[in-house]
Amino acid sequence: MRRESETSQSANLRKPLAAPQPGEIWEISRHIQYYGEFCPTAENQFYSTAAQSFLRGETPPRYVMIITEPEAEIVSVMVLSTETNFTSDINLLIPAQISGSAQDLLAETWHVQPMLVSNLLQPVGQRLSRKIYDLLLTVGDYYHGLVELKLESHHIESLGLKLNTATSLDINKITLFHQQEQAWSDVLTIPVAAYYTYIKTVNFTDKILQEQLHIEQELAEFESHEHKFLSSLATALNKTHTILSRWTQNIFDPEWQNSSQLPKFAVATRSARELQHSPLNPNEITAIIQQLSSTNNEKQRQRAAKDLGEVAVGNSDAIQALVNLLRSTADDETLWIAVESLRKLDPVNPAAGIRRIKLIDLGVEIAGKDIALAVAFLQKIDGDVSVLLQVYPTGNHNYLPPDLKLILLDDSGNILREVTARRADIYIQLKFSCAVGEKFTVQIALDETNFGEDFMM
Repeated sequence: MRRESETSQSANLRKPLAAPQPGEIWEISRHIQYYGEFCPTAENQFYSTAAQSFLRGETPPRYVMIITEPEAEIVSVMVLSTETNFTSDINLLIPAQISGSAQDLLAETWHVQPMLVSNLLQPVGQRLSRKIYDLLLTVGDYYHGLVELKLESHHIESLGLKLNTATSLDINKITLFHQQEQAWSDVLTIPVAAYYTYIKTVNFTDKILQEQLHIEQELAEFESHEHKFLSSLATALNKTHTILSRWTQNIFDPEWQNSSQLPKFAVATRSARELQHSPLNPNEITAIIQQLSSTNNEKQRQRAAKDLGEVAVGNSDAIQALVNLLRSTADDETLWIAVESLRKLDPVNPAAGIRRIKLIDLGVEIAGKDIALAVAFLQKIDGDVSVLLQVYPTGNHNYLPPDLKLILLDDSGNILREVTARRADIYIQLKFSCAVGEKFTVQIALDETNFGEDFMM
C-alpha cells in the first residue's frame, strides 16, 4: 500500500528520469501518485479488481507506448501487454528484437488513454521507428472510424509486426481480453480524473473568492438596471428557436461565436507537426484537382478534396477547384469534406458556408468536462440546406465523455438520428439536409443530464 506521504500536490510529485517522447516504451509505476488528496479507502473503492492486483504486485509489469509529448502533466499512451496470446487485426505483436525489451509485447492499437507523466517509471528497450509508430496509430484510427483506409496484413508484417489472420480466431476470448484490459486501465485514468478534479477545485475556489469581492457591486448594478434585466428576460422567454437564416445576415446571439474567438479544441491525439505532409509540386496538385471533375466516383472525389486541404496550402487553383465542387455536388459527405479543406486553404472564403460554436457546461455530473457544439450549414444545389452538427471536448480534454449522446429531433420531439461517443472519441457529428423554414432540436445528453437547443432554418 502506498504511504500517505506519496499522496501529495503537484510540487512533490515524482518526475520520470527523462521527458517521455513519442514512440518510446515505458514501464508503469505500481506506486501511483495523485494531485490533491486521495486516501487509500477511496483508492480501493474506485479501482477495478485487475487494477488493484497490479498495484499489489500480483500481476506482471505493464508497459505503454508514448503517443504525444507531455502537455502540462498529461501524456497520451497506447497500452501494451505481456499477454501475447490475443493477437488479432487490432492487437499487434511487437517482437522483442524490434522493441529491444526483454520480451514480446502486445500493442493494443484500439486502447489509447491519457495518464499522468509522474506515473511513468522508466523507459525500456529502444524507441520504435517512425514507420512502426505511424502504423500502430493508423490501425487504431481505422478501428475507431477516424480513417477509411485499412492497412493490409502484408504491410503490417513487412515492418516486423505480427497479427492473427486465422479464420479460427476466437472472438469471444478477444472480447473478454479487451474488457479485462479496459478494467486494468483504471490505473491510468483514475489519477487523471483526480488531477482534473483538483484543477477544477482550485479554479472554483479562486472564482468564489472573486465573486465575494464583487458581490456588493453586482447587487448595485442589478438594482440600477432592473428594468433592462426584466426586458431582456421577457425577450429570452419569447424566443423559442435559434433562427439559422439570420446567421446569413451576420446576426448572431452572443453565445454563438466563431472559432477564432475560442480556445483551440483538443481534438486530436497527434500533434500538427506529426501530421504534416510533404509539400507537393504544382503538377502533383494539378493531378489531384483533375480528379474532382474527371470521375463520378464519390469516394475518389472525397479523397481528392481531402488531399487538397492537406497539401495545397496557398494554391489558388486548389481553392477555386474546391469552390467549384461545392457548387456542383449534391452529396452531403463530399460537400463537408470540401468545406473542411477549403477552410484550411482559405478560412474566410464565403463559399465554405457559415459555422458557429457554443460552449456548453453540463456540470459536475460528467466530471466537469466542458464541451462545445458546432453548427455549420450550406445551401445545396438542389435548394435544400445541408447541416453539420459536431460536438468536441474543450480545454485540456482530449476525449469526449464515453456514452455522451448527440441527438437530432424533429419539431414534434421525435428522434430522427443520434450518435453516441465511444471510449477515446475526439468528436461526434451528424450530417443531414433540411428545407428552409424547417424546425429541429439538438440535444446533448449523458445519463440524466442534457442540454437542448431549438433551431429553425
